[in-house]
Amino acid sequence: MKRSNRSLAFLYFIMLTVVILVIVNVFLVTVNKVHIRSGTSLVNYVSSVSNVEEKIFASRGNIYDSDGEIVAQDVKTYDIICFLDPERLSSSDQIAFVDNPSYTAKMLAPILDMDENEIYSILTSNSGLYQIELGAKGRNLSEDQKAQIEAIEGLHGIEFRNSYKRYYPFGADFSPQLVGFAQSDNTGKLIGKLGIEEYLDDELSGTDGFHSYQRDKYGYILPGMYDSTVEAINGYDVYLTLDNSIQEALNTALQETVEFKDASRAWGAVVEVKTGKILAWAQTPSFDPNQPSSDDVQVNYGSQLAYEAGSVIKSIIYAAAMDLGVYDGEQGFDSSPYCYTASSGRTYAGDQLGCINNVDHKNWGFIPLDYGLIYSSNVATATLLSQYVGKDNYEDYLHRFHLYQNVETDGISEISGYTNYGLSPVDDICATYGQGSSTTMLQILQAYTAIFGNGEMLKPYIIDRIVDPNSNTTVYKGTRNVVDRPISADTAKHMQDLLRRVVSDESGTCRHYAAKTVEVMGKTGTSEIAMEGEYSEDVNIVSCMLGFPYEDPEYEIYYAYVSDKTVYYNYDKKPIPDLIDRIALLESSSINSDNEPAEKYIEKYSMPNLLAHNVSDLETIMSDIDLNVIMIGDGNNIIDQYPKQNTDVYTDQKVFVKTDGNNIYLPDFSGWTRKDVIGYWNMSRLPITLKGYGVAFEQSVSPGSIVNSDTEIAISFREINHQEEVTAPDASTDNGSVSEDNNIE
Repeated sequence: MKRSNRSLAFLYFIMLTVVILVIVNVFLVTVNKVHIRSGTSLVNYVSSVSNVEEKIFASRGNIYDSDGEIVAQDVKTYDIICFLDPERLSSSDQIAFVDNPSYTAKMLAPILDMDENEIYSILTSNSGLYQIELGAKGRNLSEDQKAQIEAIEGLHGIEFRNSYKRYYPFGADFSPQLVGFAQSDNTGKLIGKLGIEEYLDDELSGTDGFHSYQRDKYGYILPGMYDSTVEAINGYDVYLTLDNSIQEALNTALQETVEFKDASRAWGAVVEVKTGKILAWAQTPSFDPNQPSSDDVQVNYGSQLAYEAGSVIKSIIYAAAMDLGVYDGEQGFDSSPYCYTASSGRTYAGDQLGCINNVDHKNWGFIPLDYGLIYSSNVATATLLSQYVGKDNYEDYLHRFHLYQNVETDGISEISGYTNYGLSPVDDICATYGQGSSTTMLQILQAYTAIFGNGEMLKPYIIDRIVDPNSNTTVYKGTRNVVDRPISADTAKHMQDLLRRVVSDESGTCRHYAAKTVEVMGKTGTSEIAMEGEYSEDVNIVSCMLGFPYEDPEYEIYYAYVSDKTVYYNYDKKPIPDLIDRIALLESSSINSDNEPAEKYIEKYSMPNLLAHNVSDLETIMSDIDLNVIMIGDGNNIIDQYPKQNTDVYTDQKVFVKTDGNNIYLPDFSGWTRKDVIGYWNMSRLPITLKGYGVAFEQSVSPGSIVNSDTEIAISFREINHQEEVTAPDASTDNGSVSEDNNIE
């Protein structure tokens, strides 16, 4: 035992001696910069070592639509680095710095779209620095730009650092005002600048890591130097409620409206009545989030544009009268001009303050109150206010429907508008038909969920769920949110019956919005725009609020555009009925060579599982399903498919099947929608550039050509042009009503 203790003590002594020698060695190296054993001076070496900490950016989370298609993602790019230190050598003792700034500037300028003199100035005015970057145009270079630079002979001191930029495959078509965009800051990190990208920037960004290390004066990490890495944690993925098929249909309708009506701008949205999910949200003009600029129209018309909405508001006073139990649709009223007193009451005497008229001073005589809404009479709503509902009660219902206050939907930037109700008799009356007070599309959408639903008012929402891809767990789930119950279920059903007649009645203002596939309820609206304190005599906002199917309402559409004043505001058969039909069928219309919707019976199927099958099995698997199968690759084994298994698909819908073959034969894209082309791109990963909107009519690479990841393919689109004669309405009917000086409906 004593011998063991002596041995142990000896070992401790030896270890202590070694530790002391190491400490002394470190001390001498640190203080005197001399190696204790060899006596070698380390002054030059130690002074050339630097500590470096580089941030490792987390990958930004993807944004998906309701079907799981990517609408925003990171794509790999490159930042150019210019090394300026003449003492920097490569591992093979080759020149590893910018030795010829003039030649370097000349060669880089056309590739980076920069001025040659600007590059030369950057390279020569920073000669004391070890390395520099070339600013914004030197960041986020494509693979092609990188390859062009690497191919330049005699170019020294140029290297690349991996970076990322945000890519939006649907461009301007997928509601960039809602989705937003992200751009790199001066450190190269992607930062959300608008919409969901900004609202959920923290969730999408993740947590950055870092790489800490020591390097010598030439930039090399030598064995034994400090080197530590903390990995980044990637950001959350966001799934939206937006439905790509409905979004595409709404975009098409808006673009047709701008062309057909010569509108300066148009906007609209589709909401699922029973849940509040926003299924589509669009406007024109819009902007491409891949190339945003300060000149873009980034104002969200649906939530940041408050305007006098016109007669779509009339449903509120009608619903109030029904809910209070004072409404009898068969009760007659005088539709002649409504002259009012200081109490907003009607008078036929000489003590009037002013008079309210219907559009074009139309007078239908003594008609039932139901027809007041069917004809869209201003006099009808004025009568309801003064004789049935009452001023205080109507104000209460305006509050119940949450008009003129923010909706606060998932970070959507909005304004509340204003109300002049209560300021004067004319303001009170005008508020019954949507004039004199301003609201937003988002507020109207929320209000009508009660009317088209069961009396419960639902908050519209756009974020379906947020998922942590690192653990595949859902960290947030959007849900149905009842914000108020302004009317009873019976009142809602009564309103639906009446709004159905606004569409189905031969004199209804909404009759031209009747669809082929479903029964539609609706209310039109037309209002003048206040400009510089006066109402414009030439420009109007034309709108409609539609719900369908009547039997069991599932969808509501709000649709508006700004156009020159015309007597035929709502008398066109396209594009809104087409939009309703497409939504009702929940499919993107197949388009024939004449660019007209195909007349074909539509069936819904459940997409079968094709993975791990042989191509020869397709005929059997798809024998009872009428789909348009697009093959990608010439292999025998199926390795991927889109749409995925159990997804709802419809007659003639394009589905994409990827095989293990190397040869990809390019299809003929003529007549394809942008959605179809993007679906093909997502599956094939070919470098496809999209130009324009509408349907494809031209492609840079001929159909049938064998293509690969190096083939540059450009596909051009053009708008669907419906040249249809508009029939003037019967002079005996009218599409609305007019204020005393304001031609609004």
